[in-house]
Amino acid sequence: MESKSSFDGLACMTVCLQEQLHMEVFIKNAGVHSPVVCSNAQETIQMLETLYAASVQDLRNAVGSSGTLKDLKSQFKGTYPYLGVWGKGAENICEVLRSWAILREDGYYGTTVTHPALFKAYWKEQLEHLFSNHELFCIVGRSSRFIPIYFLKEDVLSQAKDISEIKGMLTMPSPKDMDDQVANGTVDWDHLVIKPLSYFSAERTDYSLMRIQHYCGTSASAFQNFILLTNYQRYVDLFFDYAKQRLAQDNQVYTHWIEPKDKHLCSQEMDLSKTREAGHHFQMPAYHLVSPGNNGISLVNIGVGPSNAKNMTDHLAVLRPHCWIMLGHCAGLRQSQRLGDYVLAHGYMRDDHVLDEGLNPNIPLPPVKSIQNSLLDAIQHICKFDDQTMMSRVRCGTIVSTGDRNWELDVLNRSKIFRQCRAIALDMESGIIAANGFRFRVPYGTLLCVSDRPLHGELKLQSMAQTFYEQRVQEHLMIGIYALESLRKLGPDKLHTPELRGFQDVLFR
Repeated sequence: MESKSSFDGLACMTVCLQEQLHMEVFIKNAGVHSPVVCSNAQETIQMLETLYAASVQDLRNAVGSSGTLKDLKSQFKGTYPYLGVWGKGAENICEVLRSWAILREDGYYGTTVTHPALFKAYWKEQLEHLFSNHELFCIVGRSSRFIPIYFLKEDVLSQAKDISEIKGMLTMPSPKDMDDQVANGTVDWDHLVIKPLSYFSAERTDYSLMRIQHYCGTSASAFQNFILLTNYQRYVDLFFDYAKQRLAQDNQVYTHWIEPKDKHLCSQEMDLSKTREAGHHFQMPAYHLVSPGNNGISLVNIGVGPSNAKNMTDHLAVLRPHCWIMLGHCAGLRQSQRLGDYVLAHGYMRDDHVLDEGLNPNIPLPPVKSIQNSLLDAIQHICKFDDQTMMSRVRCGTIVSTGDRNWELDVLNRSKIFRQCRAIALDMESGIIAANGFRFRVPYGTLLCVSDRPLHGELKLQSMAQTFYEQRVQEHLMIGIYALESLRKLGPDKLHTPELRGFQDVLFR
């Protein structure tokens, strides 16, 4: 009869053999170099942090040296870390309510990663769920993807006397490495040996992190998980007033304010704010009322038009926020509507054509139930509407989004579309914001306020617009804030619903 130690030794050998077989899959198919097995989320993240720091230091050294390209490539230095996962599908899958960080079937998943300090909490959440529910094999190693030198901090680039000196020596960004095939669902999923672990590669993420800083004037780390999008400076001014009031009242929920140029202000410093000047320096300035765990509120003034809306949400998506909501103005199309009425989008007619290639306009964009409910509750709470007033002042239905600001000049050709889709309002940004929310699996919503009714002779001219702004903007903003604060209490499990995810999808949220 064999001893217990013999059985233990045999079991250990079996586990080691399985680990080696899984590791070889990642080495062969993903070009992973020197992978290490990790047994829990903390160990995995620490290893990713170590590899990323080493790669940045390799590149820092290379910028100040000559003839280092050969050494870097031969030793796989200066590359992004790689995170790989193999696991067995969960039993009783129908009983699991969460729609993310769960294996539906046995398989290999992997991705390159970047900026561990920024994504540490996000990775921890995903990996802890995976380790708790599955028999999991997790590896970390050096990928074969070199970090483009432009994606490093300015202090690294400043070591080079002339950027042209290092162009031929180190990797530069390439658009072909930063596409959205995974998010778009155009990857040939069934024939992949290693399926995507997340929607964005390290290069795509780095690109967006830099664009966020460029357009918004604040670093990506300042962004909170709950985002308001608007296109008027008035909303920014009122958001600042709200932040100042809340910080003075209570530093437990919100801790400080961050504005463009990464200026951090506590309650006593709010009078030093340069909020009103920020719009002159950045194209789409962002402002952040910070809460622990990045669960506060960010507001971005995206400007006007669907191209701006796509641009901003393309980049914000890499941060994996819990939701974004558009607060904008619209043209009311119904005779029964009045100026100042609210429009809650239940459907979208995408007539802007900005994202047609990434997401076919025939694909429906479902309303996100949790967002819709929170906005309706917020309207009732802030406006104190009774049931009858809610029915007359708040319309739910289809919004047409156009790329033409002067659509009124072509109204005869558009009337047929309005009638056929039963539209209740028209704007320029809502369709693309919803489409990118759907595409990137970020819960989305739209609450518009009727600012004009061109079909019925009420054009948005200066005097009428001013009266509208004075009467409705503050109320509109407070509805959005109240809705986000309600959504925060739901938690990510209830907010990130299965409706936005595909039947074949990445593991990470």
